[in-house]
Amino acid sequence: MTGRGPVGTHGGAPLPRDERDEREERPAPDGGGGSRRAAGRGGRAWNRTPAVLPALGLPVLGALADELAGPGLGAGYAVCAVLGPVVAALVSSRAGWWWVVSGAPVVTLLAAGGVDCLARGDKYRGTGLGTEGLKLVSAQFPWMLAALAAALLTVGLRALRTRRARRT
Repeated sequence: MTGRGPVGTHGGAPLPRDERDEREERPAPDGGGGSRRAAGRGGRAWNRTPAVLPALGLPVLGALADELAGPGLGAGYAVCAVLGPVVAALVSSRAGWWWVVSGAPVVTLLAAGGVDCLARGDKYRGTGLGTEGLKLVSAQFPWMLAALAAALLTVGLRALRTRRARRT
């Protein structure tokens, strides 16, 4: 009883109040070192990587590396385009899963299109813009679909894992 708590209805005497915030001092439900408040914000205490870095970075780096290695996008880009959304889904919060899944095909297409436009900008002038754009979309469709499927699979596995962890 410190006298700093709210005043009660019994003759103006202060109500008993614990000085510490229990939410900060209780261990997180996952048994980690973070607090319950850190777990409530949607991430573990060790997870400081923004999901946008692997989601954007890996496809762009794969496209740049393939373009520097030779004309056109190859296997390096394909691996990075699928791996980017997977890593992003692994490091993102539950609230961010929607953005990772919905953004995977768009990021894949934009990374390939941006690098291709930088490498062969003369083909994208005038009437070539529509032709090259259509070629690019049709060539990237399998990788867009693979990135989407990989992101969905990763999110599904994470959701299943967290659901099982809550049951036990």
